[in-house]
Amino acid sequence: MSVATSPWIIRQSWEDLIFMHWPVPETDLRPFVPRELELDLYNGMAWIAIVPFHMKDIQFRGLPRLPFGNQLLELNVRTYVTFKGEPGVYFISLDANHRLGVFLARTLFGLRYLNAQVRLDKKGNDLHFSSRRIYPGMPSSQFHARFKISNSIHTYKTGSLMNWLTERYVLWTVRGSSVYKGPIDHKHWELQPAESNIVMNEIVEFLPDLIFLQQPITCYSKSLEVYLYPFHKV
Repeated sequence: MSVATSPWIIRQSWEDLIFMHWPVPETDLRPFVPRELELDLYNGMAWIAIVPFHMKDIQFRGLPRLPFGNQLLELNVRTYVTFKGEPGVYFISLDANHRLGVFLARTLFGLRYLNAQVRLDKKGNDLHFSSRRIYPGMPSSQFHARFKISNSIHTYKTGSLMNWLTERYVLWTVRGSSVYKGPIDHKHWELQPAESNIVMNEIVEFLPDLIFLQQPITCYSKSLEVYLYPFHKV
């Protein structure tokens, strides 16, 4: 877990979260990650993830939970990087259906949030997630997928691929030529295997189609409480 020198600033709950992971040749992904960050590799491959989920119970430290506007649906595209040897996550895009949240995340944290129309439907172990980007000046990229969730729960050993992909406690971002570190903290993931049926996937069109012809490694998290700490320049 992360080691932060300041108190957390935002607490939130991530629910009905899906991880979809594909291996990617480093040369294909390198142009889309700031040069200040090194791609983190597992067995010689970079990895790209698409992660839809429901964020709720958003609370700023020292303030009560708001009775409205404290939840959103998000669809992010992320990869794995290091900075001076420290592993973390780099977000290529984050689509969300909360205009104020998008504005604040872009302004305060320098994260590439984009406005989108997003819908999540769940019935038993079946989940349907859809999103259409509506950010000015950008294509209306769409994503539609259905998932079937297994009942079994797994924790993954240190060194395994799934542990390497998911147990990350730093968000890296670059503003200008400066690198910023955003520590996060939460309990270890408890993940349920899942099957995915991707109907439309336009949010990763910057990568070769061939990458996404293979089935992703897919898993599901029912709920996780997360704490975000101040971003700071490193």
